[in-house]
Amino acid sequence: MMNDMRFRSLALALTLACAGPPLAAQPLPERSPMLPAPRAVIPLGPSVAQQPPAAPGGTLTESPKGAEAQTGPERPSRWQAALNQLDADLRLRLLTASEPPTAWLAGELDTTDIESQVRHYTEARTAAPQERLYQASLASACLVRVRPQLAPCEAVDRLADWARRDNDNGVPSVLLAERARLRGELDLAASNVEEAATARRFDDYWSQGALHWWNYLRPLPMDVDPAVKAKAAANYAAQRDLPWTNSLHAVCADPGERSDRMKAACARLGEAMMMRGATFALQRAGARIAETNAAAPAARAAAQARHASILETSARCAQAQPDFAMALESAAPATRSRGVEQFGAWAGAQARDGEVGACERLVAGK
Repeated sequence: MMNDMRFRSLALALTLACAGPPLAAQPLPERSPMLPAPRAVIPLGPSVAQQPPAAPGGTLTESPKGAEAQTGPERPSRWQAALNQLDADLRLRLLTASEPPTAWLAGELDTTDIESQVRHYTEARTAAPQERLYQASLASACLVRVRPQLAPCEAVDRLADWARRDNDNGVPSVLLAERARLRGELDLAASNVEEAATARRFDDYWSQGALHWWNYLRPLPMDVDPAVKAKAAANYAAQRDLPWTNSLHAVCADPGERSDRMKAACARLGEAMMMRGATFALQRAGARIAETNAAAPAARAAAQARHASILETSARCAQAQPDFAMALESAAPATRSRGVEQFGAWAGAQARDGEVGACERLVAGK
């Protein structure tokens, strides 16, 4: 059943988080206690939630599991029955997914079957080898340790493959650093962090999820209101996992000992992420990492100031974005139609420009 959760605005939740101590004492956000338990495997990154939460407010905002904090009792959607039926129908339809986009969507739904998820991601990645979303999804799924190792993950080092093909992106190098750390290869881990710090951008491709779902659901021949399809696309996109959070925390924020070389590398990585992250989650995490590993009070203060600036930017974005989530629940067909158009436009903007870029253009009125 698709749960329709209502969450506090991103700006308020992050403002509360900002008031806490530095990342060394306040870890990166983890799983919401309301989300289902992880699957029975040994994860190297966060586990995938079994049910999709609703997009908070009127925007799709990346955070672990797409949720920051709940305002109170859930408000049931007027479309809950239709959403449940659509979810059941999709799971049957996507069993026979054959094209890369639908194979990827099938993998997104396979939250309790890692073998099936990896198989679907592999199909998408093989059929569309240049699609970075598919590279990232497969690499992240292969970080989940299962015994014996799944054949598509054993045959090719999917994380190294993603890093090689997406060589100006720092996120794969963060995951490589954690893998090296777990293997006891601390010099290699430091080298990976140093390489990540020089990356031109940091992108986990979270921003592309909503448009992938919308492009599939919008033309799907189903006897449901278009608002149901838009709401479902928002829900599914909001549940996307952030595989880098645990890795980044383990490498650069855990209170355990880090070498001077690693601390310096983590400080540079944080500075790079907080300026060049494609999502606010990446930028906020970067600011916390920079603050935690700062070598001097001035650097620590600069990271704190940047964190506050990121919060202000995300708050301005939330204020400027039309509340399509509320419009989709309206009893008025014209209002719902407007909400559908707003959701489609925002999903497209995020896929094109990334979450941060889309927000910047929105606030600037472009």
